[in-house]
Amino acid sequence: MGIYTRAGDTGETSELNGSKVSKSSTSIHFVGSADELNCHLGLIKAMISNEDAWQLSWHSSCRVLEKIQKNMMKIMSHVSDVKNSNYFFYKDDVAEIEKEIEKLAANNPRLNSIIIPGKNIIEAQIQICRAVARRAERMFFAVNEKQPLCPEAGAYLNRLSDYLFVLSQQESLINVNFINQVSGI
Repeated sequence: MGIYTRAGDTGETSELNGSKVSKSSTSIHFVGSADELNCHLGLIKAMISNEDAWQLSWHSSCRVLEKIQKNMMKIMSHVSDVKNSNYFFYKDDVAEIEKEIEKLAANNPRLNSIIIPGKNIIEAQIQICRAVARRAERMFFAVNEKQPLCPEAGAYLNRLSDYLFVLSQQESLINVNFINQVSGI
């Protein structure tokens, strides 16, 4: 079997539940944004999982990012098959990412100014990921206006941009401390 089916050549595609929808539908726009987000998450994970990484905390972050990627696949499946309870999110899923946010935020200094992305390449990539996560969240709620979705999945997406923000700050802090150590400051 080939990779192409020609089934989408007329501007329609099939959702996970088998229903045909326009490729311009809000659910397909959400899935596209979530897929893009998942790719950015994978890039971040690849950037920080270098086996020469000197920061042990990154190994923990890679595990969290992998879990988030799996959850993004679950949310995409939920939007494509809203009645399938295998794709529902629960309060524990939201609590898990909140715990990660709190763990990272505890190590970050208090912010007293606006953050401009670009302190280093990894921090900037995490900020791009955060912005894409916010777009995916907006698209999720656009779909939710047309068909009710699992509220915990929406809460999870909302927390995801918070997680990515504190992760970017953690990367910024780690990088500055490393540079200071190497340069003897």
